[in-house]
Amino acid sequence: MIPESKKKLIEDLIKNKNKTNKLTFVHTPKCGGTYVAQILKDLNITNLGHTQAGLNDGINFTIIRHPVERFESLLNYRLTKTNIRTDWPIHLRSVYNDETISLNRIVEKMSDKEILNFKPYRTLKFWSKNVDVFLLINELHDFLEINGYKYDIDKYDRKNISKKNRGVLNEKNRERIANLYSNDIQFFSQHNIH
Repeated sequence: MIPESKKKLIEDLIKNKNKTNKLTFVHTPKCGGTYVAQILKDLNITNLGHTQAGLNDGINFTIIRHPVERFESLLNYRLTKTNIRTDWPIHLRSVYNDETISLNRIVEKMSDKEILNFKPYRTLKFWSKNVDVFLLINELHDFLEINGYKYDIDKYDRKNISKKNRGVLNEKNRERIANLYSNDIQFFSQHNIH
């Protein structure tokens, strides 16, 4: 559910755009975009996928989530895949074959540069280019309704949810990720209006 103050901002944006209320979705990685894509496809709403938004007459929107949870989700997701991507640190490729190595141990072995190097993951700030509206996943339904779209929320299953086979980040690693993504933490706080 969208808080009233945020709802008012969205309604004002819709009025100010005036030309069209055409929606375009930017899929910020590890923020529920695969789930959202199912809904948007059925509603015939443009989905740019993992591509930054351009300028248009409509409303560009994306889903965001807390940067530490987002990063934790990225690693857990990647570690369930059989194909190792080229952006995965070479010295940590063996962890794919040993599920006893925890997420915390893996992060402790990563350099700051390696943590900041995942693609198309990038920062929330990167994905914000030309985006008008930033939503949390639980605000999507209300946002689409404000824009005249109706759908049965129970019809859609969450997809690509990262299994936490390697655990969750401990406080020390959470703080490290928060520091490395401090600009994203600030960005998230600014756009997570209550």
